[in-house]
Amino acid sequence: MKILETKRLILRAWAGADIVPMAAINCDPNVMECFPELQDEARTRSFIEGHKRSQAECGYSLYVVALKATHEMIGFVGLMYQDFEAPFTPAVEIGWRLASTHWNKGCATEAAQAALDYAFDTLGLEEVVSMTAVQNTPSRRVMEKIGLHRNPSDDFDNAKLDDDSPLRRHVLYRKGCPI
Repeated sequence: MKILETKRLILRAWAGADIVPMAAINCDPNVMECFPELQDEARTRSFIEGHKRSQAECGYSLYVVALKATHEMIGFVGLMYQDFEAPFTPAVEIGWRLASTHWNKGCATEAAQAALDYAFDTLGLEEVVSMTAVQNTPSRRVMEKIGLHRNPSDDFDNAKLDDDSPLRRHVLYRKGCPI
């Protein structure tokens, strides 16, 4: 089921055929450099099932990003409800992950902008946040390109990660609904 469409991309619901290509993305050390660990096929399957449930329960989730021209699945983008303990939660987070072969082509920005517009224009959300490890410069650039803003006083230590993890310190970007 198609959710959104951009000039070059289709954002759609997850299908069983997406498990293997998504697992390949989740096992790529370059893609997962700013995540605590690689995710095998079993974890990827569980991840996808969780987002199918999120779509049914919340009306939004992470969506498959596919190239319009070939229908090749290249990753995901979308919205996630976050309620872990942090000063800014509960919140709706926008996030993305693309195969490294599709980096530096504007696909993440194009897909993320479509998801952000959907969050405000269709879902009527008041605010969307995005977060990542401090050193994840590529994702931070996407956040800035889609109009999210960072206040350094909002940065936080991700309690889901060990105290000595180099990925523990996170930056938080936000955007309120444009009026």
